[in-house]
Amino acid sequence: MEPSEIKYIYNLRRFGMKMGLRIMRELAEKLGNPHECFKSVHVGGTNGKGSVCAFVYSILKRKFRTGLYTSPHISRYTERIVVNDKEMDLGYAVNFIKEWKPIIEELAKENRNPTFFEVTTALAFQYFRDMNVDFAVVEVGLGGRLDATNIITPEISSIVTVGLEHTKVLGNTIEDIAREKAGIIKKGVPVVIGERKKNALEVIKRIAERREAKYHNVYEEFQIYEFEMNFHGLSFKALSPLREYDVKLPLTGTHQLTNALVAIRIAELLGEKYTIEKDDILEGLKSAKWRARFEIKREKPLLIFDSAHNPSAINMLIDTLKKLNVENPLFLFSALSDKDIHTIFSKMSEISSRIVVTEINYEKRKTSLDVLENVARNYFKEVRGIKNSCEALKYCLEREEDTVATGSIYLIGELEECLRSL
Repeated sequence: MEPSEIKYIYNLRRFGMKMGLRIMRELAEKLGNPHECFKSVHVGGTNGKGSVCAFVYSILKRKFRTGLYTSPHISRYTERIVVNDKEMDLGYAVNFIKEWKPIIEELAKENRNPTFFEVTTALAFQYFRDMNVDFAVVEVGLGGRLDATNIITPEISSIVTVGLEHTKVLGNTIEDIAREKAGIIKKGVPVVIGERKKNALEVIKRIAERREAKYHNVYEEFQIYEFEMNFHGLSFKALSPLREYDVKLPLTGTHQLTNALVAIRIAELLGEKYTIEKDDILEGLKSAKWRARFEIKREKPLLIFDSAHNPSAINMLIDTLKKLNVENPLFLFSALSDKDIHTIFSKMSEISSRIVVTEINYEKRKTSLDVLENVARNYFKEVRGIKNSCEALKYCLEREEDTVATGSIYLIGELEECLRSL
């Protein structure tokens, strides 16, 4: 049973997603601008930003007291805010709301209601200040330019990838979305890029030049060789502008190569000012943890949890499954209502003819079971709809076949709870 204060934070979701920094800045000012009390790394992008945050955090915490702020959470609200591998105590969040609820409601009267994400971001920044972190690794929530996290002035910014997502908010073209994501680039702050699409790169590079921010594209600066991948991770050798690395990652997937390169370059650039050595980078990458990214829950038969929630992430998932010779897996899928499920299902059907669809327990944003079933029948020969996600997982496990659960991190969170009870 969650405390009423946490329910209060969740209830702020009813005010939706409101882009803009005015309320966030006012809220931070009333808190004493906690984000100015620690150094930070700011990571944005359509896909990969969470993994990059996990890698950079794992590197930095070897030498510094380091915070990690990511979203959304999988099982618990407090997962979003971590310092040196310890989640924020729930009591801290409760006390924060008790103390600052009048200020939140005062802001609502003066302008508009602070959103769930704005309040959570303010909470994270205050927690990092109170925990005396040296560095905080901060993941952008959505977009970049108007995202609540964009009040920070980091040591390094990063835009990992750019793809079509949240088009109603960010724009209908790659160029539009790249422009929004490049909004995190600050004057004189280096930016590290993991994207290859020319139209996105042109936009980002132009904005970086305008802001006198040194531009580093990992695919222009690294040479890669001896790449190998299996179910439990990948390895490769990389020659950067600084040195050679023999990298071993505990996360698998072709896309994790990009994410690791971005993290390495961020660490190298930080190393120009702070004590970060080659061993810190290699050991940090080797020991990194990041749930729900091609996470193997069971091996025989396979049960994989992966939070691929948009077409470009699904492309990466399917590419990884193909390279690992996973044939005709049973997909377990659900998604939020703003996702392009036609494109997602089309890609998934390249390697499988079977899917189980279910609903997420998120009334305002879920895609209904009827919609999922109707669309899935256009792409899969075998379609089964099971409304309850836990019952859907049980059905898949009873079939004793290779199963890949994907489509939404909210689904993965529900399935994690279900697995614990089985």
